[in-house]
Amino acid sequence: MEQLVFADDAREVFEQFMAIFPDATRESYRKRILRGIEYQLLTRGASIVTKEVFLDAVDDTLPKSFEPLSLRFKDPKRLSAMVGSQKEVDRTNPLVKVRRWSLPPVSIGRPVKKVLALMASPRRRGNTDCIMDAVLEGCREAGSTVEKHCIADLTISPCIGCMACEEKALDTYCAVKDDMTKLYGSFLTCDAFVMGFPVYTGRECAQAAVFFDRLKALHTRAHMEKLARKRKGALVVTWGWPSADSYGHVVENGVFVLKLFGIIMAEIVTGTGFWEAYYGKGMAELDKEGMERVREAGRALA
Repeated sequence: MEQLVFADDAREVFEQFMAIFPDATRESYRKRILRGIEYQLLTRGASIVTKEVFLDAVDDTLPKSFEPLSLRFKDPKRLSAMVGSQKEVDRTNPLVKVRRWSLPPVSIGRPVKKVLALMASPRRRGNTDCIMDAVLEGCREAGSTVEKHCIADLTISPCIGCMACEEKALDTYCAVKDDMTKLYGSFLTCDAFVMGFPVYTGRECAQAAVFFDRLKALHTRAHMEKLARKRKGALVVTWGWPSADSYGHVVENGVFVLKLFGIIMAEIVTGTGFWEAYYGKGMAELDKEGMERVREAGRALA
């Protein structure tokens, strides 16, 4: 990596930004951002690292969840306005947005008769649950039957890494015997799987993570043939920051994990802006157009 030449204000902002990262990871982030800066200079045909070049490199290199941090340096007034807009609910022009992603069509070669739905949010009738129910409403309108479970009502323990599922076929799929046992059968026999979870600390909530880990019992010699039976999938993911793509990488990870278990993602719905005054249950309903598109997603899934 050639020595980069920074403008004075850019060097100052660069060092201030890097000082935010913990000592253990700072050098790793520094290298990534410097590579991003080199790319920005190359595409611009420039030789001096300006503040604009640095901040654009940050936006292109780091996950979108770094946006609040980036805005502290790029546009503090906009950041302040975004934070302030969440202090009071504006029912005429609500901050919350519910979005249906545009995805390629998915066919599994058979009608979707049975839908298994798993709500991983611990907040019953919270915004994740509210949006997911709109998806399921669309599924029912299209003629599918829906089996819905809320993890808050179940006992699902974490994977203990015993690897018993690898040693032999277990009648209960997993050596840990709890409410996950009945979910395995439904998961394998459904035609479509719908899962909803919120993002709390930069990843899927703990309840969703435990479910993902326990699916490991199906990715074994005893059950791999069953996973060959493809099923449609839908994800409902919510978070507080109002930007549409802040946690897109979390959504993408969920899509990838479920693909390992035969779920082909046909619909993705995200809800954003659930902070401060907008954290109340049912706030998603303020975006009436968005919620109608969610019902359309359910009908399309089925």
